[in-house]
Amino acid sequence: MAASQRLIQMQAEIDKINIFPVPDGDTGTNMALTMRSVADGVLNCEDASLHEISAMLAKSALAHAHGSSGAILAQFFQGLSEGFRGQTKCDLACFSRAVRVAADLAREAVSEPHEGTILTVMRDWAEYIQKNQSIWKTFPQLISRSLGVATDSLAKTREGLDVLAAAGVVDAGAQGFVSMLEGIVGFIRLGKIGPSPGSRLAADSKGVAAVTSASEVRFQFCSQIQICGTKVDRVALKSALRPFGDSLIVAGTEELVHVHIHTNEFEEVLKIAGNYGRIENCNKQDMRQQSRLLSEPSGRQKIAIITDSSCDLPADEIISRHIRVVPCRVIFGNESYLDKVTITHTNFYRMLSTSEVQPKTSQPAPADFRDACLGAAAQHDTAIVITVSRALSGTWRAAEVAAQNTGEQIQVTVVDSKSISGGLGLIVLEAAEAAASGAGLEQILMRVDWAVRNVRVFGAIKSVKYLVRSGRVSKLAGKLARLFRLSPILTLDAEGKVQVVTKVFGATRARRKLMKIVRQEATDRQARFLVSDANAPDTAAEYVHQIRKYFGVEEVLTAPISPTLGAHLGPGAAVVVFLSGCYRQGGLVPTIPKR
Repeated sequence: MAASQRLIQMQAEIDKINIFPVPDGDTGTNMALTMRSVADGVLNCEDASLHEISAMLAKSALAHAHGSSGAILAQFFQGLSEGFRGQTKCDLACFSRAVRVAADLAREAVSEPHEGTILTVMRDWAEYIQKNQSIWKTFPQLISRSLGVATDSLAKTREGLDVLAAAGVVDAGAQGFVSMLEGIVGFIRLGKIGPSPGSRLAADSKGVAAVTSASEVRFQFCSQIQICGTKVDRVALKSALRPFGDSLIVAGTEELVHVHIHTNEFEEVLKIAGNYGRIENCNKQDMRQQSRLLSEPSGRQKIAIITDSSCDLPADEIISRHIRVVPCRVIFGNESYLDKVTITHTNFYRMLSTSEVQPKTSQPAPADFRDACLGAAAQHDTAIVITVSRALSGTWRAAEVAAQNTGEQIQVTVVDSKSISGGLGLIVLEAAEAAASGAGLEQILMRVDWAVRNVRVFGAIKSVKYLVRSGRVSKLAGKLARLFRLSPILTLDAEGKVQVVTKVFGATRARRKLMKIVRQEATDRQARFLVSDANAPDTAAEYVHQIRKYFGVEEVLTAPISPTLGAHLGPGAAVVVFLSGCYRQGGLVPTIPKR
């Protein structure tokens, strides 16, 4: 988890120095996406044995690997899993053997391994651990010393490849791996997961833009394919695909294989892969377009977008759009968790359903927002912080205090979303899209203001039990509601305060009534929808189905309701959010009402 958070923190800096094997500027994002999925997988793993945890590391990385760096990480974790197979615990000798297997397997997965990359740093790090595991008495000592070796190896990548030497940067994938180690060592030293100091190596990226604009991208598509089978021959598959491109990586097991390749013949690659098993998933990205955008001044995001963890958006959207999230805190008894960092929605709702203790939620401190703003200052001159409704939380005020204390380092504007959950999510998404397009501060704030005024939030809860437990509803009102099986439908008014739209007899009728309200209120076919749920995937799926059927929209975003809101709504709740119309500079584009 610490490694994942450090990667997310360093994501933008790593993207900035990504010029090998192609200058597509997404290595940091790909590694952060991969490691976020790995962390979620581990958090949701009920068996805490070393064997099961390492197996979950490998499984999650393989299922959610992004880009060549993600594929290499997936095979690294596969090797770690093999090294820990059957172990409930291990000593330093066992650990050293496991990391050596991991580094070796990661190298074997790459069709044409290059020195001066992440593979070199992995090998140097693993060799140091293997040679010195008998010298250091404890794991903290060994892992802390090994970070210095990995950092030295990272510095040498600057001269390991001609393209890196020309740009004066280190290898982006190698920087990502060292950042992971920094997160782990920082956690060991501080005893908590939190921001770590920035990396001077990653920040030294003079000349990257020139290299990017001058580079020729030989192969157009960055392609990824997942293959399921019984005995997939990875060696034969690698040999069959080698003539069709470069940056070929074949990672995984005999049952599940992840293929990454840069190619101009995606369909042919897909056909060959299909001969080795069932194609479970596949996608391709246009690297020439990515590289072209990066070489243009307008292609680089100038303004950072920051929010708090009550913002419900898919994790992939948050990471790929470089949205910085300041976590709220969730307290169960004597245990404190960072929302969406050290506790997942799955774990949270499991605990909420079985515990008699009502969890408490705590807004981020001004220092948390200050750290996020100062982190953004390394890449941006300006930041926009969009918070949960100030009528519901003191989060806006905490962000305001932080903004006043960071004025010398970065200009910060704080916006009250007057919303929560997916409503905040869609507002933040509009801001992130505007920032990515190169819009200026005034333009982004105009678009955010439009979104704040036009987003609508409607939620139905399964039981008032948790509203009573959290003190939001009186015990008497709760008893009456349970007696008559009343399910309230909630919304937010123009000031961001919770309002009861109506009360319905029974949860099933409440769901029907909610969708009826949505159909009445969302009057155009250009609306953007998001459905969030509190451990109620079937309810969310039904809402998504009805939205697609009635409004004719293909994309409906889905995300879990954050614990900060779920603690009050309880398991089974679901929220439907929509943003009507389509924003264009100068105002809202008129839409044709649905007949």
